[in-house]
Amino acid sequence: MTRGKIHISKHCKGRGKYGYFSEETREYIITRPDTPTPWINYIGWGGFGGIVSNTGGGYSFYRDPRHRRVTRYRYNAIPADQPGRYIYLRDMETGDFWSPTWQPVKRSLDSYECHHGAGYTKIKSTYRGIESEVLYFVPPDAPCELWVLSLRNLENRPQKLRTFTYAEFSLPDAVTDQTNLDWGGQIARAEMRDGVIWVVSQAMPIDYFFASSVREVGFDTDRETFVGSYRDLSNPVVVERGEPSNSLASRGNVIGSLCHEIDMHPNAERRIVFILGSKEEGTDPGSIIGRYKSIAAVNKAFRELRNDWISYLNTLSVETPDSQMNAMLNVWNPIQCRATLYWSRFVSGYETGLGRGMGTRDSSQDTLGVAHSAPEHVRKTLEMLWKLQFLDGHAWHLVYPLTGEGASGLAAEKPDYPQWFSDDHLWLIFGTCNYLRETGDLDFLDLKVPYQDGSSESIWDHIGRAVKFTDTHRGIYGLPRIGFSDWNDTLQPDRGSGKAASVWTAMFFCRVMSDLSELCKYAGHDKEAKRYQDLREDMSARINKYAWDGAWYVRAYDDEGKVIGSHRETYQQISLNTQTWAVISGVAPPERAKIAMESAHRRLNTKYGFALMAPAYREYDPRIGGTTTYPPGAKENGGIFCHAHAWAIIAAAMLGWGDRAYTYYRQILPLVRNDDADLYGAEPYVYCQNILGPEHPGFGRGFNSWLTGTATWSYVAATQYILGVRPSHEGLVVDPCIPKGWSGFRVTRCFRGATYDIEVRNPDGVSRGVRSVTVDGKPLEGNVLPIFDDGKVHKVVVIMG
Repeated sequence: MTRGKIHISKHCKGRGKYGYFSEETREYIITRPDTPTPWINYIGWGGFGGIVSNTGGGYSFYRDPRHRRVTRYRYNAIPADQPGRYIYLRDMETGDFWSPTWQPVKRSLDSYECHHGAGYTKIKSTYRGIESEVLYFVPPDAPCELWVLSLRNLENRPQKLRTFTYAEFSLPDAVTDQTNLDWGGQIARAEMRDGVIWVVSQAMPIDYFFASSVREVGFDTDRETFVGSYRDLSNPVVVERGEPSNSLASRGNVIGSLCHEIDMHPNAERRIVFILGSKEEGTDPGSIIGRYKSIAAVNKAFRELRNDWISYLNTLSVETPDSQMNAMLNVWNPIQCRATLYWSRFVSGYETGLGRGMGTRDSSQDTLGVAHSAPEHVRKTLEMLWKLQFLDGHAWHLVYPLTGEGASGLAAEKPDYPQWFSDDHLWLIFGTCNYLRETGDLDFLDLKVPYQDGSSESIWDHIGRAVKFTDTHRGIYGLPRIGFSDWNDTLQPDRGSGKAASVWTAMFFCRVMSDLSELCKYAGHDKEAKRYQDLREDMSARINKYAWDGAWYVRAYDDEGKVIGSHRETYQQISLNTQTWAVISGVAPPERAKIAMESAHRRLNTKYGFALMAPAYREYDPRIGGTTTYPPGAKENGGIFCHAHAWAIIAAAMLGWGDRAYTYYRQILPLVRNDDADLYGAEPYVYCQNILGPEHPGFGRGFNSWLTGTATWSYVAATQYILGVRPSHEGLVVDPCIPKGWSGFRVTRCFRGATYDIEVRNPDGVSRGVRSVTVDGKPLEGNVLPIFDDGKVHKVVVIMG
């Protein structure tokens, strides 16, 4: 490869039926509004924020969509993707009206584009000579969101317009808002003060506000008055007649609708800013509204937003021969990773934000993809998660971020089952070890953190208790007892006999013990390092003695000690996770590792990714539990679980299978499905949780996008195992495993206070192996780049061979 010259494919240049990725603007641009499902984006910084779709649908909340909902959204409803952040435009001469976001009026627009970017969405359209643009984003310093409406008259004649907004407010407690219509429907009311709509209640603390940058000609706050009887949001009576009612809701459904009149001369441009927010402790809504009435302040806030995202994205950038890979790793994958850091699995187009909360295991894994780019946030997240631990070592399965309250999640639905999961507490160790490799912040281990049922101890002590819980809760053959379940929430064989065990948790335990032993050695705790290594060796021996099925590893054992995931079974003869983690954990001897992964490839791999197991169950089996409630090929019952598929990418790379690892990577790469969007359904710019598997008639359909561990693990798989640039306690490791056909690639990565500009050359067309490394022109022995912490850029050249 000629220095600095990498041939890049043109995958991203093509426009799919519904849109395309723009390399110039780093946006995904949707070119028609009728996407197969609502294609959403996230706005916000982890405080005030929400989801916004390509047609303006979605809703807002402050920190916690369960306990601090701001606006409403109706899931699984007809019409779909309503309500949202809507603006109606009405031609006062003809009476014709439309929505610049297409929904909810659904008028056939003359042009339409939705630009989803990092932390913002911009929807552009034209209709009958009026060009409009609506920009949605959350400013960096206030609990509010801004809707910036820009209009331009393209005609050679004056036009008079009226604008009408629509935001439908929720009670803060979203469950009460949607289920207790008697009480909940009586307690909120609206007030209009100095051009600002306020939503208030004497029953609970509600202080929501909706304002604009220019004086309104009228308003409405009562939904029924605005919409009218037996109508819907496509034809509200107030917009149809063109006259606001100045209605004040004294109960019922409170909305925010402001009406403005605009005289548009030929080529004239007008802009209105709408400000929707909540009064939170330490904030002054009056000053917030006053600030963002200024276009200059709005522009400044948007620049700050863009600069923050540029800084975040620039912590790691790549240049590979695959432009779709570049687009994902440089833009949309880290955007998605940040969304999962903020919201875990709490709120999306599929998760309603009502009951699930943020997952302990989920959030621990979410830190893996952002430890280099958001270390302070990761530290706070890990501290919050360690507070969910009990003195016996196990941890709550869920947490509600606003209150810090923990919960047992799915286990609460079956109180006769164990109320703990076998992996939650281990993920806390795993995430902590990763954070420390990235940052070197060993002081974190001395931080005092309380238990749920006792006094405070250091993170070191918390780690010891987590290890002890697994060590003292064992099932058959001394393997970890599965508890309510393990990573696969729907595998529920434990009824209390003490025999049910998870082979996957045993493998995961081995990997955690390896990481912990490595950390202890680095921190000078040699005695503890040996103890954890001994625990690993003992568990590894048990796995290889009792869980090897001849050509793969079994999945688990049930409450009677019977095997799950064996060739002797009718269903679930082979499971993916115990093959991939046999490699990731280092448990499998080299030959078994290859045999297990070849079995997984042969039995489970498809053109859309790995099925989680096969064959799928055909009927409900109480011995297995939740897995068997799904039809064959859906979710955990033989579906393609993209999160687990990412582990197959890592396992293949660890085995040195560069071409296969890359093939696996592209099998679930969202942009690959851009030309297949009608089947795929989900957004082709972010990962989804699962895809219907080969035993399902909808094979290839994607579900549950955005908030999934697939985001973090696909990012880790690509950057740390295919490109091979990963942190260690001693420095930055460079150990690529790439397709033989690649001539090389480039990675720029921030690590411990320095920037590493890494150029990898592959002159011999190999998949793996590092022949030489130079740093700033000087030869380096080995492939671990030193820690500089000097604020400088260091040039690294790696020759493979």
